[in-house]
Amino acid sequence: MARAAKKTKTTKPAGRGRKPGRPVATAAKTGAKTKGSPVARTAAAPKRAPAVPAPAPKVSKDELRAQVEKLERANATLRTKSREAGRAAKTAAARIAELEDQVARLDKQLTEQGTATGGGQAAASPKDHRRTQRRNIDAGDSAPPGVVVGKPEPPDLEAETARENLEENLGGK
Repeated sequence: MARAAKKTKTTKPAGRGRKPGRPVATAAKTGAKTKGSPVARTAAAPKRAPAVPAPAPKVSKDELRAQVEKLERANATLRTKSREAGRAAKTAAARIAELEDQVARLDKQLTEQGTATGGGQAAASPKDHRRTQRRNIDAGDSAPPGVVVGKPEPPDLEAETARENLEENLGGK
């Protein structure tokens, strides 16, 4: 069974009229927005130029070679610095591991000494010992043995003026 051929619509190509779905402009609206007729407004509208990238400046081969050499030198120095930083990180990690082992060994010794002395109380945990150690620090603990810790000297004239300037400029903190 054959179908009947459908009739195709022939329409005019879209002209310069308004787009469908757009409201019709009234004379009051167009007169308030423009100083001339709608035809004059469309003729005066600026047209956008297509975006064309600016041409790259011409650089000679010698200049390009010099830039490449400069970048290669910078790359080599950065690689050297990266290698040195990697070595420093490895040595720091090794030192940290050594110190952690030393702390563990000393904590073990401390707990053994606490249990060996016996006494009325059990050995304190290493964390508790560290806390009490921090609380019992006085000014003389930071000085090497044999050095007398005294009061600091009063600030001289230059230090006093510097302090006053800081207070004045920073709001008197």
